[in-house]
Amino acid sequence: MARARRFTPGGYVYHVFNRGSRKGVLFDTCEDYDAFVQLVEEARRKRPMRIIAYCLMRTHFHFLLWPRNTGDLSRFMKWLTENHASRFHRRRGSQGTGAVYQSRFASKPIRDDRQYHTVLRYIERNALVAGYVTRAEDWRWCSAWQGNAGDSLAMDDSPLPRLANWLELLNDS
Repeated sequence: MARARRFTPGGYVYHVFNRGSRKGVLFDTCEDYDAFVQLVEEARRKRPMRIIAYCLMRTHFHFLLWPRNTGDLSRFMKWLTENHASRFHRRRGSQGTGAVYQSRFASKPIRDDRQYHTVLRYIERNALVAGYVTRAEDWRWCSAWQGNAGDSLAMDDSPLPRLANWLELLNDS
């Protein structure tokens, strides 16, 4: 039996995430992270999507996405995860060994300004909380990254600005 279609109306912001099958590793090396970033940019060209924030972690990822039209979110994520899974298996020579992701991506609509800032902070603090870095803006595969702009995904304008003391809020326990 086919799964029910997701209803994700355009114009709303969504927290979108997925993890590796059996909490398995999605990104082993810097090259894996960089290849995924390039794939996200390719997905954005093929299936336009506004990306407000993101964080790539060893076993999972988070995005804050703002689709323009109904159905755009599913089309973007389907293209991204199918192509990533295919490339993942090809790189490792593991075709036919099982799923890369534990399931379809999950998406939660953002309902108000407070939830927007809470989720944005949660996403951009992910590497800090996991102990990957000592400051959130030091994780290269995150929208909080303060290094060279060419090292990360280009972010789209967001519906709400980050708060004036944003880096302080990210790094404050």
